[in-house]
Amino acid sequence: MAQGCFAFPDMNIGIIGLDSSHALAFTRILHESWETLFADVTVTAAYAGGSPDFPLSITRVNTFAGRMTKEYGVRLMPTMQQVAENTDAILILSTDGRIHLNQFKAICSYRKPVFIDKPFALSSADAGEIIRLAEEFQIPLMSASSLRYAEALPECTRGDILGADVFGPMHVESTQGHYFWYGIHSAELLFQIMGPGCREVTAFSTDHGDLITGTWKEGRMGTIRGIRNGPENFGITLHTRNANQHIPLEPSYKELLKSVMNWLKNGVCTVHPSETLEVIRFLECAEQSRLQKCTILMEM
Repeated sequence: MAQGCFAFPDMNIGIIGLDSSHALAFTRILHESWETLFADVTVTAAYAGGSPDFPLSITRVNTFAGRMTKEYGVRLMPTMQQVAENTDAILILSTDGRIHLNQFKAICSYRKPVFIDKPFALSSADAGEIIRLAEEFQIPLMSASSLRYAEALPECTRGDILGADVFGPMHVESTQGHYFWYGIHSAELLFQIMGPGCREVTAFSTDHGDLITGTWKEGRMGTIRGIRNGPENFGITLHTRNANQHIPLEPSYKELLKSVMNWLKNGVCTVHPSETLEVIRFLECAEQSRLQKCTILMEM
């Protein structure tokens, strides 16, 4: 799939999906931050969207859309295609992962670079189809959770990691599957540390939370403890050849956007689509394991 430098002198960003607080947060950072990578980058057009059967989507979209136009001068477009036609790069931020494939299909013929917010998709079939279309139309594609860019996360080579234990909130939204709503953040963090190559997944679930264990091809293990009744914070314990480290973490929208802009301006992609596909497959296997009460092999 095409990846490279897209040196737009003045980059106009389009957003598809204004039903997430990320639309406001990302626009505010891009417009108000003095970061060099955000220079000459402006969110200029957006398609509001919204999923009628998803209360957290449909009850917020009009409020967020109104603020986008009033506070940042973003033009609302009646179609996704018009957003793609009038901008240089597109952020698909719809909070409903079920519709990302159809949204991508609607704009892929414009061949603009696309960032897709979490969750990338709710099945490996949808995720694989998005990636296939991106390859067919030569579209640069990226997706990542802001937790991958937590500033407290230490820099270490994946080869030094023996294992990792992630914890974080695990709220469940019925329209988004059991693990894809909040589990996506913890899974992205786990893969940021462990890298690709998970071979099997086992998940257990109670009313209080979930425990997901992944075994990597070298025998390394990583776990996710999802908490439904407890503190709303993220963290990780790293097991390396030299030390065990317990690190509380905060997601960083600014660092995520710096990575996205570095990708758009300089062609540096920090999360390859193949790893994104593996993360989705990991959560899919975790859901299957939870229901069948057995270990599931990660067949890609």
